[in-house]
Amino acid sequence: MFFRGYVATKNKRCIEKYKGRTDLRSYDQIKNLPEFAGVLAPDAILIDLDDAGQAELLMNMVEALQLNCRVYQTTRGKHFLFRNSQIEKCFTHATLACGLTADIKSGFSNSYEILKVNGEERFVEWDIDEEQEYQELPKWLYPVRASADFLNMEAGDGRNQALFNYILTLQSNGFSVEETRECIRLINAHILKDPLSENELEVIL
Repeated sequence: MFFRGYVATKNKRCIEKYKGRTDLRSYDQIKNLPEFAGVLAPDAILIDLDDAGQAELLMNMVEALQLNCRVYQTTRGKHFLFRNSQIEKCFTHATLACGLTADIKSGFSNSYEILKVNGEERFVEWDIDEEQEYQELPKWLYPVRASADFLNMEAGDGRNQALFNYILTLQSNGFSVEETRECIRLINAHILKDPLSENELEVIL
């Protein structure tokens, strides 16, 4: 599971100690409170998209690739939970490799996720089947140092050159050739308003 235990919250803020605790409450002990949060397990990571439009784009990618993750609906967007073994820090307004912007909470850093607000538990929009296992965070959802704005790029805005330049950006962020190709393809298919043709994309790659 993604949570090592649960804590009471008020107005989305924790009202009891959770760092270093080994006696966190169980779900049964806390489920009747009007508001509570799950404390992320060390190997869990939360990708938080508060922008509804961007959250929907990532949801489309999750569905297209049939990713083994969990997705919670929030009042403003969606939360995406994956397994994680690489990202140790939390980030605010991070640029993800795929071109979206998100807050990132890593279980390595004593983070929690609000699971119930105003007496209502957040709806699980996407989850795995019982026989499946949650997957590691895809590389294209890693935070990167980049400035390209693929979301607002249209035909005539230099998309080909921007994608070509982005290959070097990804590789400088530690992406392999295959990881870079996958990321570029996803940006073209799901992030750009007007995708390039397959022939144009092949020239770039």
